Amino acid sequence: FWLSTMAIVNFLLLSLLATPLRTKFPQQRAFGVIFDMDGTLIQPCIDFAEMRRRIYDVASEDLGRPVLQGDVIKLFPSLSPSGQAKANEIFAEIEAKAKKDMKIMPGMFELCDFLDENRINRALLTRNVVDSVDYMYDNFMKTKGMRKFDPQVARDSLDERGNIIIAKPQPDAIHYICRQWNCSPSQVIMVGDSDKDDIVAGNRAGCGATVHLKTGIDNDSGNGGESDTFERKPTLEISTLSELQLILEEHHSPTMAT
Repeated sequence: FWLSTMAIVNFLLLSLLATPLRTKFPQQRAFGVIFDMDGTLIQPCIDFAEMRRRIYDVASEDLGRPVLQGDVIKLFPSLSPSGQAKANEIFAEIEAKAKKDMKIMPGMFELCDFLDENRINRALLTRNVVDSVDYMYDNFMKTKGMRKFDPQVARDSLDERGNIIIAKPQPDAIHYICRQWNCSPSQVIMVGDSDKDDIVAGNRAGCGATVHLKTGIDNDSGNGGESDTFERKPTLEISTLSELQLILEEHHSPTMAT
């Protein structure tokens, strides 16, 4: 009897430990889902380690001191005009190669169709540029008759007042999207492959859920020291977009109240 009891207890403990974070997923129907692009909607194709190295080299030469860390986008304004020109050349080169190598993440089309069919809004939020966002739509989505993500926010996008929208991990872009949707951040889900950018931004904005798509690929843009560990903790971790669709189907059926 004692052995049987212990076996049951061990089984229950293992079951609890194995329970995924999906148990914390909000039960209410989401108003919209915000997606990162690189490494989320499209397969990872940017060499972030090489980008960091090259931008740090430019910054070190330009500023006259060793630059070994820091967000590559936030470093940009501190550079001289010639330093910014060199950095822009690096960004343009890397982003041009990324467009050439671009491939859609498996399950992306099906997930977008599910959201559209269930009238759940979908937006795109990226630290890439508008040109790359348009390239993804024109070459992969438009041919399938799919509509654009709305809104689409890139690092060179402007807000209602004509100002550049501050990039992730700051929450400004998510707040902007929610203003366009006329909803609260608590009604939206943020999905991305970077815990330092996407998950932090979602948590800082007060999103109803943050979903971390784990790819195992280096996606560090150099801002790891700008957030606390608790800010990088997602509501849910997934390994594929198809897994997210299954969870959304479970929690966001058409019969649920909006």
